[in-house]
Amino acid sequence: MPESLDASVIINELKSKANSVLAAALGSTPLDAFAITSLGNFPYNWQDTLNVTKFNALTYNWISSNLKAGATPLQLDGSFTNLYIQAITAISWSLSRSDQALLNNAANAATVQAAAVQNAWIAAFGSLPPGTNPISDIAGIIATTWASQPTTLQAIQNSLSLSDLLDLTPAAGQPVLPVFVNWLNAIGSQLSLQNSVSMNNGYLRRARQAAQQATTTNGGLALNNGTTVPAYQVANQVADIQNALQTGSPVTMSMTVTRSTTDEFTVSVEGKTGFSIPVLDFLSIGIGGNANYFSSDLATTDNETTVEMSFPGVNLVNFGPVPFQQTGTSLSWYWMDPIVQAIKNGTSDVSGFKFSPVPPIDFSSSGPFGFVMGAAISGYPTITITIKSASYSKIQKTFQQTVSSSVSFLGIELASASESTYSNNVVVDAANSTVTITLSPPQSLVAGTVNASQAWVLGVQANYPAA
Repeated sequence: MPESLDASVIINELKSKANSVLAAALGSTPLDAFAITSLGNFPYNWQDTLNVTKFNALTYNWISSNLKAGATPLQLDGSFTNLYIQAITAISWSLSRSDQALLNNAANAATVQAAAVQNAWIAAFGSLPPGTNPISDIAGIIATTWASQPTTLQAIQNSLSLSDLLDLTPAAGQPVLPVFVNWLNAIGSQLSLQNSVSMNNGYLRRARQAAQQATTTNGGLALNNGTTVPAYQVANQVADIQNALQTGSPVTMSMTVTRSTTDEFTVSVEGKTGFSIPVLDFLSIGIGGNANYFSSDLATTDNETTVEMSFPGVNLVNFGPVPFQQTGTSLSWYWMDPIVQAIKNGTSDVSGFKFSPVPPIDFSSSGPFGFVMGAAISGYPTITITIKSASYSKIQKTFQQTVSSSVSFLGIELASASESTYSNNVVVDAANSTVTITLSPPQSLVAGTVNASQAWVLGVQANYPAA
């Protein structure tokens, strides 16, 4: 009885073999099985090949995708960045009821000073900052954007030299500072509470802006398609990836193929229990005008067919979003602490990050809020097909008369007649009525150097950062 009706057995076998080859590099995060979807295999030349200061948009689209909810094997889906923005924009840092009451009492006592700060701000900048609490918003902007080093409202209150502490203060903002310090003195003992509200919401504002409106000044990444996007980074140098694809250890897999019905094969991987797979979803070879030569002439009910695949140059590439930095000129955007804390805090009456409202996102490892942080890749496979058939000489002649072949595996086109094709070599054992065909990938697929070059993905390391 076949145990599967799809390609998951093959995909899992490749993942398991890659886990063995890359055990030392994987550490405590083993590979998960991965199914190739519309984004295709991994575009490993992450630097534009003509301008290395630009990031390859093909690679960016791949590594910035989220993981499809509930998919086994794992699959890429939409944009993780969009899910992150949906989550982070629903968060604010707020006080518990008791802490808010304490701050309200202090703020009421400092009403005159608070009004003076707002008037000074309007005189300097024309209008109050957008938000629901002008004085807190002003405090957050001053504490998080007017100083190149981390600071607090307490440090501003006690500073003997505001020009040194708030060294990024705009010229128009200079008159605001003494009035602002008067307000800090007025709220007195509750300054630490105001500091928590202003600082945390100030950093939230900056992280959100870097995700929603990425620029070169807030850590955005310039792509080779002319856009600037929230930054991701790849840990491996392009030259190292290309070299590993040429020199790394291979993963090999042997399969026996029998024709179970007109539309299906029964495939056994490494001698294990066979499984059923649709003919066109397994292996297709185009010879001349016959795009399905493997199913029509090789893996027939009268033939004994084995397929061995060797995926060369197995190596691990790691990547991920660039973390948010509270200081410095390149702040970037990826700040998971508020999301994790908001999930933990829920509706509890505590001071901290909270959702309002709770976004409709499943943050568990079953949901879509996850991304690939590592991919085990290899070169495209060399395929060796051995057929025992009464028609072995006819098969031999067909391949000898054909210089190259188009090939696809598991629905993924490896090479096509319109671009590059696999070359073949044929060996015959007439005594055993056997013919062996070795299909080798074109040189353009062996550690290629163009932006569109792809490596086969054997498995991935998944990250569900809020689970």
